[in-house]
Amino acid sequence: METKDKPAGPEVPLPSKEESEVPPPSKEEPEATPPPPPRPDYLFLVDVALRFLVFAASLTSVLVMVTSKQTVYRGPFPVRAKFNHSPAFIYFVVALSVAGLYALLTTLACISVIWKPICPPKLLLHFVFLDVVSCVLFSNLYQQLQYKHRTHDIDKLYM
Repeated sequence: METKDKPAGPEVPLPSKEESEVPPPSKEEPEATPPPPPRPDYLFLVDVALRFLVFAASLTSVLVMVTSKQTVYRGPFPVRAKFNHSPAFIYFVVALSVAGLYALLTTLACISVIWKPICPPKLLLHFVFLDVVSCVLFSNLYQQLQYKHRTHDIDKLYM
């Protein structure tokens, strides 16, 4: 009984190790592969997320300040307090409204930069300038609130 493990045809010799190796490409021939695409810049996405966070926080602060009311009883008389009874709180609401509008506009501008990556340097210069203006606005807001708090404490001492 014969087994049919081997094919009936003639045997083909295997190529030697030297013949199976592919020679490396010569340095004279340039490779035709295109350059890899540029890596996405995630800093713009972080910038958009932070600006949106500033917008959400300022909107929340403005809504809480505008809708809040407090009633204090001084003896038999109720005294109502709102944000518009204090100049510092009015300034607080106005400054946060401006900051929220600024954050919304710059968020939209940053999204447009992500969609159209070629941005002029003048736009980045405007971002820097407006960021400095908003920083000054917030520092002034902080000083105004501290001043109001100190004068309120002094009024309590003399009453």
